[in-house]
Amino acid sequence: MFSARRFTLICLILSTSLISSCTETDNRIGRGNYESSPAFASDAGVESAENPIDQAFKKDFEIVSSTYEMNYVTGAYLDAWKAEWDNVVAELMKHYDFEGDKNTIRAYKSRYEEFAAQASELEWIDWSDTSVEPGEDRLFGTGAVSASLLEEAILLKRQTLYLIDKYFSSEDSEYGEYIYLYKGNGAELDKAK
Repeated sequence: MFSARRFTLICLILSTSLISSCTETDNRIGRGNYESSPAFASDAGVESAENPIDQAFKKDFEIVSSTYEMNYVTGAYLDAWKAEWDNVVAELMKHYDFEGDKNTIRAYKSRYEEFAAQASELEWIDWSDTSVEPGEDRLFGTGAVSASLLEEAILLKRQTLYLIDKYFSSEDSEYGEYIYLYKGNGAELDKAK
């Protein structure tokens, strides 16, 4: 029979091995070295971006140093992705003649925007004191605004990039090449001060 010491030792070895393999897996799939890149930029997925919005905002996400700046940068980032989202859907809609098809695209766009807004609300709740009933008395953390804005921006970004990849990225695409609407310089933090 096993003694309690042997059982504990075996459990310790197995758990150490499991934790080690999970860490190696995270590194292999590019979870990132968060010590060398700010978590805020990593959360937004802008550290290795290949689109003009993330390229323009990369430095902003790296240098934000206050709650006010984070709110400003994430607000501008969300605005940029909302505009790009609207643009890619408009470009997609140009390829359909019938109103029924266009209505399907409009409904898809509207429902996805509702989903992104609800995810933003969920992120806000995550930064709130949930021991208090929702309402004026519920407190929330200083990161609630930027976290909820960033959540919505990331979801719009993902779906925008998905549509670009699905419909506009192949060389023989009937939709042609997608040209990004965004031509800005990021949040331009100097304007926020």
